[in-house]
Amino acid sequence: MPKVGIVISNYNGWQDTLVCLESLQKMTFRDFEIVLIDDASPNDSVAQLQGKLPPNTVFLPQEKNVGFAAANNIGMRRALADGCDYALLLNNDTSVHPDFLEKLLAETPEGAVSCPKMLFMDPPDEIWFAGGELDPATGKVKHLGGHKKDGPEFAEKRQVSFITFCCVLLPRAVIEKVGYLDETLFMYCEDVDYCIRLARAGVPMWFLPDAVIHHKAGGSAGGMLSVYYITRNTLYLTCKGKSRAYAKRKTVLPILTGAARYALTKALGRKKGRSYGAYRGAVDFWNGKMGRMEPPKTKEI
Repeated sequence: MPKVGIVISNYNGWQDTLVCLESLQKMTFRDFEIVLIDDASPNDSVAQLQGKLPPNTVFLPQEKNVGFAAANNIGMRRALADGCDYALLLNNDTSVHPDFLEKLLAETPEGAVSCPKMLFMDPPDEIWFAGGELDPATGKVKHLGGHKKDGPEFAEKRQVSFITFCCVLLPRAVIEKVGYLDETLFMYCEDVDYCIRLARAGVPMWFLPDAVIHHKAGGSAGGMLSVYYITRNTLYLTCKGKSRAYAKRKTVLPILTGAARYALTKALGRKKGRSYGAYRGAVDFWNGKMGRMEPPKTKEI
């Protein structure tokens, strides 16, 4: 029987994490360990989690906020070092059905990567993710089934070109072949980058709807921060391996568009929001600034 290392990253979300951990303890598949990383949460997450963790949990609080990619890499490396045959990356704001992992393991073809059907927590019969499509040239992805009612059209297993890393099952052999998440991205688009690498390595990706989880959605970040990272990281992915001149050309329009929208936001007296995130994301990519978003040192436009 294979052993699975379930990797969960927590940042300020200890309440959601405890709900997730409780659901994992009810699974029919039992040969697993949980590798829980607290990514230097500024709230009291570490204190709240300590003493409430299941006995099969390895708890790794970090002293520095390293981001989603690096936190999951820490967890994957620990899982493989502990002899796990699979790493299951799982968002902390999820809850799994008891037979979810048993079915996912049974139905995943050898050498493939897979994901379950992902429903919203509320409403619980509404699709959050039922497989995805990815255009590697642009980095654009499409979640199939989003916000539709669950039904027969989402009951068939199939190969896909994109899997969200909200929940993904990665065999040890695939990790050893393809590598770990790109920590340059910090957060957002790590799954896009990894799916492009999987496709290039000839690793099939499967959507397996007999396995089911629920996702609260929105537990990682939102608003300005999400737009910042998605804007910057999408530019990074589309320009990866290209010349610096090509990257500059690709960035001009996003900077101009973002600047115009941000200027309008300021003129209307509104607070910094999504328009600022798009502008800053493009500017930081232009300047070669990756990793965690840093606060501005000077007044911007």
